[in-house]
Amino acid sequence: MSGTITNGLTALLAAQRALQTTSNNIANANTPGYVRQRTDFVELPGTPNGRYTVGAGVGITDVTRIYDQYLTDNLRSASSLEQRHVTYGSFTSRLDGILGNPDTGINTSVQRFFDQVEAVGRDPTSITQRQQLLLEGDNLASRFRQLQSQLSGLGLEVDARMKSAAATANDLAGQIADVNAQISAAGSSAAPDLLDKRDELLKSLGAQIDITSVTQKDGTVSVFVGNGQSLVLGGRASRLATIPDPLDGSRLQLAVDTGTSVQDISTRVGGGVIGGLLAFRNNVLDATTQQLGQLAAGLAAGFNDQHARGVDLDGNLGGDFFGTSTPVVSAATTNSGSGTVSASIADATGLAGRDYVARFDGTAWTVTDRRSGAIVPATGAGTTASPLQFEGLSITASAGVAAGDRFMIRPVANAITDLHVVLGSPEAIAAAAPLVSSASAANASQASVSTPVVADYNDPKLLTPAQIYFNTPTTYTVFTGSGADAVGPFPYTSGSDISFAGWTAKVSGTPQAGDRFFVSGTAPGSGDNANVQALASVAGQGFFGGGTQSLQDLGAGIVASVGSAANRAKNDIDVQEALRQQAEIDLQNVSGVNLDEEAANMLKYQQSYLAASKVISVADGLFQNLLQIVGR
Repeated sequence: MSGTITNGLTALLAAQRALQTTSNNIANANTPGYVRQRTDFVELPGTPNGRYTVGAGVGITDVTRIYDQYLTDNLRSASSLEQRHVTYGSFTSRLDGILGNPDTGINTSVQRFFDQVEAVGRDPTSITQRQQLLLEGDNLASRFRQLQSQLSGLGLEVDARMKSAAATANDLAGQIADVNAQISAAGSSAAPDLLDKRDELLKSLGAQIDITSVTQKDGTVSVFVGNGQSLVLGGRASRLATIPDPLDGSRLQLAVDTGTSVQDISTRVGGGVIGGLLAFRNNVLDATTQQLGQLAAGLAAGFNDQHARGVDLDGNLGGDFFGTSTPVVSAATTNSGSGTVSASIADATGLAGRDYVARFDGTAWTVTDRRSGAIVPATGAGTTASPLQFEGLSITASAGVAAGDRFMIRPVANAITDLHVVLGSPEAIAAAAPLVSSASAANASQASVSTPVVADYNDPKLLTPAQIYFNTPTTYTVFTGSGADAVGPFPYTSGSDISFAGWTAKVSGTPQAGDRFFVSGTAPGSGDNANVQALASVAGQGFFGGGTQSLQDLGAGIVASVGSAANRAKNDIDVQEALRQQAEIDLQNVSGVNLDEEAANMLKYQQSYLAASKVISVADGLFQNLLQIVGR
């Protein structure tokens, strides 16, 4: 009789515990991070009774979390990547809006400037049109500065958000360490809610930065970031810190501070909010800023070069139209030497729109791309006699540079902000070609002379009037003034080059002995527009990449590149959101609460409970009857 009561009692207690587990599942069906629990039953050892064994009822071995580590890690990874793409996409779309706006975009400002250059070409002596060109130049420079301000603002926001995300990650890491300590103290009897809480904290941490977690034998979880740097070990948490870039103190990098060392992990972070911020800054913002600087520097160099090839309304050779800056060089804070490095732009057409790191190994220099780390071919020893030269730059190092010292070279870092118009008056715009040519009215032949082409604008006699005198039909002499500067005679072939005082001209036809042709500087007040027409074509001519890329190409490429990145980011967000949702479904299918299933379990355990109660009631009735029979 006692065995029946015992069986009924163990069944009653087991059903009661199962009902509690089921009701807890139902209560937490909508609790984020809750993992469904299951009551595990086991048959209790029976009592031997001769040739057979009488059952001793049922026991409960454990309340188990229905947990899949792989699916949990997969969801955390998918969530981390989704946050990366959302952050990256948000900033990239904002930058696309800045550059792609037809009213405020840089390409519109460049086009307006060159439209006004063409307007001067249509009326080269108009002071009004010339003044408007100076104003459009100022507007263009102002638009570059506005863009730089907006891009700098995005960079500062990235730094601020990285600080905030690091602080959030540190708080989460501290909480994980606290939960680890509680789990370690509880041992095998750690409450399921602690494990659920830790998984949810790990997921939240992964949303800030991509992590790797490893479960230890004592039940704690170790968390690693970057290239295996520990963020959480047992009950102890390190912290993420933002530190100044050793090569550029104006920007922040991410590091792990263990208390005894600080390790930069900026290049090792790929996920979470921080990964998205770093990816945007390194791959989009920096590249766009450098390319805009390249555009500003190229525009100034190309326009100035052509402007110097003409003469202004006073008959003087044109000077620089735009002013800009020189490359910026910064020494690494870890340098041990006292030497410095200076840089200059030797050839603006060779600029590649990127920053560099030059490292000295004690005997030679190595140049790498700042963003990718790829080696950049360079020649020279870095001395005054043999400058280090690469991609349009010339680098010279002073004495005192030590082995291992590094320097960052930013060729166009200030080109955007320093671009400005240097001409002081509209008359100074060099719209006309510098030289004119003509044939003497007394010539006996119909031979003609071409417009001179300038080869050396620094020749002191460039604008001095000169004559080409044919001694015979097959020989000529070139001279100025009274003939004191005469050169020749030279043999003549129709159409061959005739060079003198920095210019080259061609005489075509069959000249006669005594024929004269004149070359002189363009007279003041000339209505010639040859040079301003050449200025109008500067934007469309091949300039960068060995003449394969024009300023227009570069400007359009900047906008297109950012626009393409923004579109890719939108697609990546959609894809990653779908992957995260599928990972959630996969995990929910295993660990989530199914209310239909729990309702069925509730009925099952309720019936078990009632049946067990009935067993006890029947056993008690039988026992009472037995007592009554014995008492008689």
